[in-house]
Amino acid sequence: MIPRLILSILLLSISSSLTAQWTAPGFEGNVGRGFLLPHRQNMKHLPQGPAHFLEGRVYHAVNGSKPWHSLFPQAEVGFALRVFDLANVDVLGYGIGGAFYLSAPVVIKPKFQWNLELGAGPGIVTKPFNPSSNYKNVAIGSYGNVFIMLGQRFTYHINERLDVNLNLSFNHFSNAAFTLPNLGLNYPMISSGMGYRLPSNRPDTLFEVKAAEKVKNFWTVGINNGLKEYARPYKAKHPAFVALADYNVGLGRKSSLSLGADVMYNLALLKYRRAIGQEVTALENTQIGIRAGYNLHVEEMLIFFQIGGYVLDTYERDGWMYNRVGLRYFFTDSFGANLSLKTHKFKADYAEAGVSFRF
Repeated sequence: MIPRLILSILLLSISSSLTAQWTAPGFEGNVGRGFLLPHRQNMKHLPQGPAHFLEGRVYHAVNGSKPWHSLFPQAEVGFALRVFDLANVDVLGYGIGGAFYLSAPVVIKPKFQWNLELGAGPGIVTKPFNPSSNYKNVAIGSYGNVFIMLGQRFTYHINERLDVNLNLSFNHFSNAAFTLPNLGLNYPMISSGMGYRLPSNRPDTLFEVKAAEKVKNFWTVGINNGLKEYARPYKAKHPAFVALADYNVGLGRKSSLSLGADVMYNLALLKYRRAIGQEVTALENTQIGIRAGYNLHVEEMLIFFQIGGYVLDTYERDGWMYNRVGLRYFFTDSFGANLSLKTHKFKADYAEAGVSFRF
């Protein structure tokens, strides 16, 4: 629960800080259809037909009052609530996902707009795994989860207030291995709907703001920690620690590339390996990885996507590659906070929270 609570609170606070001044709000409703992607062999029994969702949104468009608005003209920041039937109501129940999201335009025309979207927040699965009453749900072991949505939106403006849209999205529920099982639920979906914007209260005068500057090269060092559960010892949760360092190269005013390294120590993995009879020392349990990543800059917030490979890993059963997606927010020029999810392909390893220093 702690990683999910931190994620929700931080996303809410960041969203509030970035939305101090906006145009009038807009409202939208969508209906979606897709399928459950069974990314493990033991999940093949779960899909029992198509998946569906209903969605409601409230959002604001940028009004040009901040430097980053010039980088994403007509971008939207808002909150989306999606209710899913999860493709198997008897075993999985229903899913509820709430996401604070950024919708950034790629193509803008007078009547047409193409946006890319990223959102995250709290999620609920109403029928998690239970060893006696719901043992067929091998994907999710907890009611509370993290919900992540990635997508693209195609919007046609009927007039200055009314829109119709078509959306393609990827939806993910996971508890980041805080409670087993945690294979995760993944849903590619297509949806459509209509939106309405209230009359604008934008002042007639133009905002005079300093243009966003080019992202400079910088170093980042930090530490993260999380909690992870393995099947053995049964239901025991143990911490995982990460020390990280990376060098970031600015690509312009919006983004940067990063090259870095991680030193990871997963105490839960050590306990599990010893429980299954592996003779391993604490030092042999240490994992070291190198990685590359892409950072999207929105004021003092970084949204990052990373792919890495283990150069030292005596466990090896999770494969040589790992991924990380998350947020980093700098409260000062030097000090920031991290929230991220480390995965092995589609399978979550653990959620991470920590601090970072920029120089």
